[in-house]
Amino acid sequence: MPAPSSVDTSSSQPVDRHLTKDIAVRGGVMRVGEWSPASLQTAGSASAPVVLALHSLAGAHLSWAWLADQLPEARIVAPDLRGRGLSADLPGPYGIDAHIDDVLCVADALQLSEVTLIGHSLGAFVALGVAAARPGMIVQVVLVDGGLPLTVPLSLHTDDLVELVCGRPKSRVDFAFSSRASHRRFWQLHPALAKVWSPRSEEYADYLVDEVIAKDASIEFRPIACSEAIDVDTRELSGTVTIRRRLKEAPGPLLLLTAARDLSNHVPGIYAPREVELTTADVSHLLIREVREVNHYTIVESVRGASAIARFVREGLQAKRI
Repeated sequence: MPAPSSVDTSSSQPVDRHLTKDIAVRGGVMRVGEWSPASLQTAGSASAPVVLALHSLAGAHLSWAWLADQLPEARIVAPDLRGRGLSADLPGPYGIDAHIDDVLCVADALQLSEVTLIGHSLGAFVALGVAAARPGMIVQVVLVDGGLPLTVPLSLHTDDLVELVCGRPKSRVDFAFSSRASHRRFWQLHPALAKVWSPRSEEYADYLVDEVIAKDASIEFRPIACSEAIDVDTRELSGTVTIRRRLKEAPGPLLLLTAARDLSNHVPGIYAPREVELTTADVSHLLIREVREVNHYTIVESVRGASAIARFVREGLQAKRI
């Protein structure tokens, strides 16, 4: 486990209800975003529901901005996972277990309790491990188009697996763009996002790249994600034994929200009906609900997807109170 965590809030910058903090984890500090309801900004106000949200394989914490809009009554805590966003410089070893340790550090540093744990794609696999490690901290677990093992040929090359899981060639993970605008344009034209592109999308796209100096001294913009971290995590998503064990060990009920469409906006979604059948037969405390008219990206990065997640979170919290 990493050393005891500390929180540095001296450089927090508010954006609407959004703050960022740096929290000590193994090898450095992890960037954590947080959205707090207005009620928490008033002295003596009642506490809000706490959501700990974990992003996708090549994402970052700002992917949860849509959920923050749709769930304004909640305190949403979302880290940039190791090797991504402004946690990209954190060293290896990488993998699901490393993410679990990091998330537990964040929870301890912020003294989180009675948490709704939400994970999208890679984040869902991490959420299962966190829930199994700290069942007493968790109120409910919501897996968003992730958490079930991916069925892929064992011989599939890592580069091809990254393309399968990320929805774009691995070369695009390391690809240099001439400007932030050209990076925005790349994603704006992506078939999964073209119909729901918004100012929120532009803000998120800008966060995912950083300005660097190329070998020829020119300025270019590169995704702030560690290629090695993505490779290691991607390979672990296709395992079956460890993932199924985590599914069984995580406290129930577990809710899995599946997107009707895949990473390229095609039907069906990323999980074949047969895989879903086998998993529900094996994991009795797993509930599955399909979210229509969204894909693997827009189930989080759109008003429609985020509002569905918010509705299920509220229903789960209400059920706990009864």
